[in-house]
Amino acid sequence: MELKLLNPDQLRLAYETDLREAFPPEELKPLSTMEELERRGLYDALALFGEEGEGPLGYALLWKHEDPRFLLIDYLCVPAGRRNGGIGARLLAALIDRYPEDTVLIGESEAPTGQAGADEMILRRLAFYRRNGAVTLGYDTALFGVHFKTIAWSRGPLPPEGEILQKHREIYENLFAGSPLEEMIQIPLAPGEAPRPRTKWTEG
Repeated sequence: MELKLLNPDQLRLAYETDLREAFPPEELKPLSTMEELERRGLYDALALFGEEGEGPLGYALLWKHEDPRFLLIDYLCVPAGRRNGGIGARLLAALIDRYPEDTVLIGESEAPTGQAGADEMILRRLAFYRRNGAVTLGYDTALFGVHFKTIAWSRGPLPPEGEILQKHREIYENLFAGSPLEEMIQIPLAPGEAPRPRTKWTEG
């Protein structure tokens, strides 16, 4: 299996099919934003491929800081027909191996709500990340009204958490500083602070 960069047509197809199926509207940024970040050298859209002629087995879309050591996992996605077969773990392993040892991959995974029915999938997802090497950091975030736990991976030692938090915030500031949507970025989410009302990326 090999991770390869998607060309613009492949990214567009993935967005209109697998990404739209996998993510709710409030969590899926516009395709035009991804394309803009790619043009600025701040986005890697990757797909995991297996045998020749086989379609993508999974996707990893990364939002990059100008400091190349820090990357935010924007989206991880395994197409619906390929889930529960171990592809997600192989996708993460390939992603971690792709970048230099001192790279920090920052992740955002939805935080438990305290409601048993709603939390089942949320807790399973967090457990999956931990089984695959994620470290849970000491600060949460809220993005467009969605509350997230912050996780991270590195093949080397993780830098101080304060540095990760700063780089995490700067990734968003690079795009949203001065925008009406800037107030929807809560990094960190202070203890007791409520996420702002949910909204879509396209609103505001």
